[in-house]
Amino acid sequence: MTFLQTDYLTYFQNMKSRILFFVATLMAAVGLQAQTLQCSPEKPVAGETVTLSYDQSKTILVNEKELKATALLLNNNPTGDRFQIEDVEFTAEKGVFKAKLSIPAHVNVFYIAFANEVDGAKDNNKGQGYGFALYQADRKKILPGTKGNIGLVKGRYASFANVERNPAEAFALIVEEFEATPSSRKDPVLLSFCAVEGKRNKNEAMVAEAKKMAEALVMDNKASEQDLFTAYQTYRVLDEKAALAPLTEKIKKKYPKGLLVRSEKMEALSMEKDLSKKVALYESLSALPFTAAEKPALQGVVSSLASGFLMKKDWPNFEKYLSPITDKIRKASMLNSAAWSLCGEGIVKEVSTADAVLSAKYSKQSIDLIKSLQAAKNRADIPFNKSPKQMKEDSKAYLGMFSDTYAVSLYRTGKYTEALEYQQAYNETQKFSDPETNERYCIYLEKAKGGKEAEAMLEKLITKGAASEAMKTQFVRLFQANNSPEAAAQRYLNNLELEAKANKKEELRKKMIDREAPDFKLRNLKGEEVALSSLKGKVVILDFWATWCGPCKASFPGMQKSLEASKDRSDVVFLFIDTWEKGDNKEKAAAEFIEKNQYNFNVLMDNDDKVVGSYKVEGIPTKFIVGKDGRIKFMSVGFNGTETLIEEVAAMIDLASEVKP
Repeated sequence: MTFLQTDYLTYFQNMKSRILFFVATLMAAVGLQAQTLQCSPEKPVAGETVTLSYDQSKTILVNEKELKATALLLNNNPTGDRFQIEDVEFTAEKGVFKAKLSIPAHVNVFYIAFANEVDGAKDNNKGQGYGFALYQADRKKILPGTKGNIGLVKGRYASFANVERNPAEAFALIVEEFEATPSSRKDPVLLSFCAVEGKRNKNEAMVAEAKKMAEALVMDNKASEQDLFTAYQTYRVLDEKAALAPLTEKIKKKYPKGLLVRSEKMEALSMEKDLSKKVALYESLSALPFTAAEKPALQGVVSSLASGFLMKKDWPNFEKYLSPITDKIRKASMLNSAAWSLCGEGIVKEVSTADAVLSAKYSKQSIDLIKSLQAAKNRADIPFNKSPKQMKEDSKAYLGMFSDTYAVSLYRTGKYTEALEYQQAYNETQKFSDPETNERYCIYLEKAKGGKEAEAMLEKLITKGAASEAMKTQFVRLFQANNSPEAAAQRYLNNLELEAKANKKEELRKKMIDREAPDFKLRNLKGEEVALSSLKGKVVILDFWATWCGPCKASFPGMQKSLEASKDRSDVVFLFIDTWEKGDNKEKAAAEFIEKNQYNFNVLMDNDDKVVGSYKVEGIPTKFIVGKDGRIKFMSVGFNGTETLIEEVAAMIDLASEVKP
């Protein structure tokens, strides 16, 4: 009998022994790290400062001189932030790394995640992570909610804890928590996990558990508004229409301005396409009593209004609805988007002086907001899912990106030296690897410091393989003006390009990996089955994408050119795996997108998201280059520009082709 054929009661009876095994295994990983990571006291209590001792001698970090680590601190907050991330400062003491960590009073379990990587791998305690349960004051029993939170780590927060995701173990622990702690049966986070995971993976046991808990909440005469709303959300995820209708009526009648009404109004506003109607809906929200826990969602609603006016280039109203936004990253990002639009999204299009000036104003505001985050000393000013150090690193990335926009605005207003300064700030974060922004940098450089300095920089960037066609044209022009005739300039450029390709290939060779490529069988849009194992002996490019993914779509013109460049090679295959897709008709959405854009892609449908999970993809677009031996040789995440993509894919194919089957 397969898992999906097993009824819930039979499954739960069979799960008893498995649950005990899972709990025993996890409790060994939570609090008993005697060989590698120790906590003193051994049974810590919330509210105290603990000492952590890490023995690196038997780990992959054996040769690391410094450790970078964070702590994932979990609590039982049912409606607010369930966890927070803090930095952990390890120092070497007599061959052992030690650190102090202050545990907040409301925390019941914490994990230590090491960021150091060796050959692309981290020390994650064989996938279990380094976790510690917190105890009650007598140090005899763990705190209520601990097992449920460990389950959430295994199922939802795995990436924050360096833990391998395991929904089955997560579910076992959550069920154990439901049995041990009656109040946890009302926990919206735990019920949400069971409902969402169960529905997505067609896991009857999870669905049954979530439904059972929701029914109990509805039948409870003492159920609070939050309890009923939790049941409503659970039924909605499970698409239990028969149960949902009477419950919706009951909640609205009892709480006419309550959680459900507020939630529906915010959802209606988010779904509304007509901007004037969105404004009217927003005004109606002002009379409702929103709680602190609902404020983040409300920020999203206001942002959608500001975005709408941004698209219409209605700047007074854009500023009006931007004003209530307190999330500095969200606000700065929207200001940057407005500035980018006003400055023509680069330096090619014509823009008015007024637009250039307003662009510079918004861009400067975005930079100032990020700088204030960098200087933040109050933990409340930092997002819960970032440690202070992580926030500073993220701020550097935001600051660089926004500096790129500000540089364009400054160039548009004739401030070439300042434009060069801010463009350099961004390009340095990218190590001058992006041809598009390098192109702007060299234009500003010529304007600010003259042709000779620009020519020298262009030569370096062309040799590095980080130059656009426009940069090569600029180089030939400057070379001719400063040195010799056109023919000599072109020959010199050709030599630089050959050197650049060789350099790029050697850089990529150093990044080659040799990992197992999990086999799969998926159907393409023609209904044909494609198995990875059947393609052994060929170089296979796997491109994970989705129709809603902006960077994925931005990369496709480059991928189309890469495909066309290899069309005469029978030993090269491109597979575009549509995953994490939204909507009921995923094949139709993918087919319409491919047909509309006239791409010649062989699209495979990962409708159950199992293949993307087996490859442990954390974000898209992600590409894998599989060698002729059937093993992964390269992994590439994100999109860094069309020209860079084309060059890198070509070089990776060549290198992967060198591997014998």
